[in-house]
Amino acid sequence: MKQAWTLLALLLLAWPAQAWQVAEGPRVRVLYPRPELASYATGLVREAEAALDVLAPLFGDGAQPVVVRLNPTVDWFNAYATTFPRPTVELLAPLPAGDLIDLRSASVSYLLLVHELTHTQQLGFDELPGGRKPLRLGLASERMPRMPPAWFTEGVATFMESRFTAGGRLDWALTQGLINTLMLGDDPPDLADVSLYTYRDWPGGLGKYLLGVRFVQFLVERYGWEAVLETLRQYNARLLVPPPFAAAWERASGVPLAQAWEAWTASEREHARAYADAADRYPVLADEGTTPALSPDGDRIAYASKGWILVRGLRAGPPKRLVPARPQRLWWRDERTLLYSRYVREGDGVASDVFLLDVDSGRETRLTRGLHARLAAPAPGGCFYFVQGRMGAPARLRLSCGEANRTVWEAAAGEQPVGLAVSPGGQVALAVWREGRVDLALVEDGELRYLAEGRLQVEPPAPPPSPCAGKAAGLGPCPARAGYQHLDPHWADEDTLLFRADEAGVYELYRFGFKGGQIDRLTRSLGGFTAATVRGEALVAAELGPEGPRIVRVEATPEPVGRLTGARYLLFVGDRPAPGAVMPLQPLGGTPRRPLTKPPQPAVQHRRYAPWASLAPYGWMPTGLSPAATPPYFGLEVSLYGLDDTGVYSYRAALGFDPRLGGAPLGAYAYVQAGVGAGVDLAGSTSPLGLTLRAGAWPAGSEVGFGALPGLASAGYWDRWNWHAAVEAGPVWSATRGWWVEGRGFVRSGREERDPWGYLKRGFYAGAYAGRGYAWGLAGAAAAPWEAPLVLEGRVYGGRNPPPLSGPLVARDLTLEGRVRYRFEPELRSQDGWLALERVTLAPGLRVHRDAAGWGYGAELGLYADGTLFYFMPLPLGVRGGWDGGWWWRLELGAW
Repeated sequence: MKQAWTLLALLLLAWPAQAWQVAEGPRVRVLYPRPELASYATGLVREAEAALDVLAPLFGDGAQPVVVRLNPTVDWFNAYATTFPRPTVELLAPLPAGDLIDLRSASVSYLLLVHELTHTQQLGFDELPGGRKPLRLGLASERMPRMPPAWFTEGVATFMESRFTAGGRLDWALTQGLINTLMLGDDPPDLADVSLYTYRDWPGGLGKYLLGVRFVQFLVERYGWEAVLETLRQYNARLLVPPPFAAAWERASGVPLAQAWEAWTASEREHARAYADAADRYPVLADEGTTPALSPDGDRIAYASKGWILVRGLRAGPPKRLVPARPQRLWWRDERTLLYSRYVREGDGVASDVFLLDVDSGRETRLTRGLHARLAAPAPGGCFYFVQGRMGAPARLRLSCGEANRTVWEAAAGEQPVGLAVSPGGQVALAVWREGRVDLALVEDGELRYLAEGRLQVEPPAPPPSPCAGKAAGLGPCPARAGYQHLDPHWADEDTLLFRADEAGVYELYRFGFKGGQIDRLTRSLGGFTAATVRGEALVAAELGPEGPRIVRVEATPEPVGRLTGARYLLFVGDRPAPGAVMPLQPLGGTPRRPLTKPPQPAVQHRRYAPWASLAPYGWMPTGLSPAATPPYFGLEVSLYGLDDTGVYSYRAALGFDPRLGGAPLGAYAYVQAGVGAGVDLAGSTSPLGLTLRAGAWPAGSEVGFGALPGLASAGYWDRWNWHAAVEAGPVWSATRGWWVEGRGFVRSGREERDPWGYLKRGFYAGAYAGRGYAWGLAGAAAAPWEAPLVLEGRVYGGRNPPPLSGPLVARDLTLEGRVRYRFEPELRSQDGWLALERVTLAPGLRVHRDAAGWGYGAELGLYADGTLFYFMPLPLGVRGGWDGGWWWRLELGAW
C-alpha cells in the first residue's frame, strides 16, 4: 500500500511537467509543450514585450509579469486572457482558416497579443479615484476582475489592436458592413444589448467586438484616454457591488453615456447612408446562410445556417437539413456529395479535418485524422487539396488521392495560405497572407506565381474611421495603414477567377479575366459579402444583411477597376510563362516595400518548466460557516488556493473547526484536495485525464474522519459528443465507526448545446451517479435538434439521500421525474444593461416514487427569472413548489 501511495504522489508531482519548456524575457514567460516550438516561443516573447512597451504606460504603473501559454492541440484560431489567478494569455492556432480576423497587420500574432495583453492590463487595473490603491486582504476573490460591459472590455482591446498595428478591426471591411446593415435596419442593437455578455440576437458575440471598437474609438477621439481610465477608477470605487458603468462614465466625463451612444449611432448612420446611396439590391434566396456552393448542374445550392448544412433548389423548394456542422467552406465534389473541412472536438483539443457528406442520406464521412487539414477543396479524379497548418511549422498544400497524400507546396517564412480553390481542370489558386497583405497566386510545379500585387483602384463611399483621430493621436505613433485583402478565390472557368476584396470599404466581389487582362468589380453592396459561388451564368453569394448573412443571387454589373498588365498589376497575358519564371511585382504607386525597422530585441532564455514557483498560494477564502450550540458557537472553514502556470496542477488546503463534530478537540480538522488536471501528455497524444487526491481529516457525518481518497476525473469530446466522469474511493477512519471504504462517482455523456444560464438548448444527455451514503440514480434530458423554447427532461434516482440536483428534500428509495420547460423572453433591462431580465422559464413536472409505504406521486411547478447581473453574471433564480404527500416549496438557482 505504501508503494502505491508513493507512486501516486510521484505521478501528481512530476507527470505532466516533464514536457513543458519556458522561454523567458524581462516581463513575459512563454510556456510551450514541445521542443520544436522553441523558436516560435522566442518570437512570441519579443512580440509580447513589444506589446507591453506600448500598453503598460497607458495603464499606469507598468505591467505585471505575464504568462503566455501555447496550446497546439487546438486548430482553430483564437486566444484567451485572464487575470485570475495571475495575468495569463493562452494562444491557440497561429493563423485563421478563412475570414475570422483582419489580416492587414504585418504580424497577426503581434496583433493578437496586443488585443489579449490589453485585457490583462485593463482587467488588472484596480486604481480608485485619486489614484488610490484598494485595500487587499489576500482573498482569492480579489484576483477576480471586475467586469465592465461587454462592449467596453472587447472594444478597448480591439481599439488597441487597431491603434498599435497596421490592421485591426476598427476599419475592417466586415466591421463596416455589419454597422451599415445594423444602423440602417429596423431594430439596431442598443447600449444594453452590446453591454451584456449573454446577448444572443444578431450580431451576437460579434457586437461586443465590432460595435464596441467603433464606440470606444468615438469616446477616445472626443473625450481622451484619461476619461476612460477615470471611468475605470469610478467603476472600481464600490467595495462589493460595482456601480452601473454608465454612472461611472458620467462621473468621469460629465457626459451621460446614453447621450454619447446616441451621438455615435447618429454619426455611424450618416456614414452608412453613403454606402446605401451607392448600393444595389440583390434577390434573397435564403434569409439566413453562409458559405454557399452551387451544384455541378447549377440546380441546387448547399449552404450553412445556424450550425447546420442545408441543400435546396436554386429556383424553388424548401431547404433540406442534412447534418449539424460549421464548414470552413463548402464545395460539391460531384452531384451527390459535398466536401469541406470543419473543426472536430477530440479529447480536450480541437482538430481540423476533411469530410464528405452524402446529400441524399445525410451521412458524413471523415477523410483525414491528425493532419491539421484546413480549407479543403475537391480536385479532379476524386482527389482533394487541403492546407496543413500547425503551430510552429510552415503551412503546406497537400494533395490527397485515395490512401496517398503528398506535399505540393510549402510556404516560405512570412507566407500563410488563407484561401484555396481548384478549377475543374485542376488549376490551384491560393489566397496568401504576407506581411499585412493578402494576394492571389497560382500553384505551378511546386511554386507560387502571384497574380498581382497592390491595392485595387477602388475607393470606399465614405472614409473609414481613424484610430489616431482627435485625442487618440496622443497615444503614440500611428502605424501606416497600407494593407489589403484579396480573399476567397473561386474559379468561374479555367480563365476566370472570382475573389473578394476590401478596398471598397466592405467586401465586394471582383473578377480576374486572364484572357482579356482585366479586373472587374461585380457588386456594390451595403453590407458586403462573406463568400460567393458561380456556375455558368449563376452567381450566388452570402451577403451581410440586417439579420445576419443571407444567401442572395447576384446580377453582376461588371465595372473595370484595373488591368492585369497595367502599371499597378503585372501579370502574364496570353501564353503562360514557363514554370519557375519570375513574375515582377509592384505595389500601389510603385513604392517598394521596405524592411521594418525593429528596436533592440530583449534577450530570451529557455529552461525546463517547474511548477513549484507558481504553486505558491494565490489567495484564501472562507469556505464554511455554521452555527453551533456550544462555545465558540460557530464553526468555520478557511481554504488556501493554488494553481500553476500551465493550469494543470491545482490544490485547496482547508483548515476548520466545528464544535458539533466529535472525534477531535473543538471538531478541528484539516485536509488537502489536489489534482493534476486535463491536458496531460500521454504517449504523444493529449488525453483529458486528471488525477485527484483528498487527504487529511474532514467532516464525516457527525464526527471527524481521517483518510485519503485518490481519484480519477475526465472530461472531453468525441466530435459532437461530450463526456464527464469522476470517481474517488479510499479508506476513511473515525473514532466511532472505525475503518470503512468511502467512495463516489458519476459519469454522463451527451450531444448537447447549452445557453449561458446552463439550460439545454438542443440535443440530449444521460448520466448515472452513485456512492456510499449518497443517492444513486440516472438522469437525462432531451430537446429538439434545433433550438426551441420547449424542452422535455426526465430522471430516475434513488438511495438514502436526495440527489444532488433538485427534487423535494426528502429521501426516496426510487423516484421517477419528468419535466417540461417552456420559456419566453421579455428582455427587460436597465438602460446600460447593468441589470437584465432576459427571459422567464416555466417548468411543470410530475413525480412517481416507491418506498416502504408503496407507490406515491407528486406534482410541481417551477418559475425562473433568468437574469444577468452586472453585465456578465447569468443568474437563473427561481422558486419551485408542489405537492408530494404534503405541500412544499424552495428557492433554486436554475432547473436541472
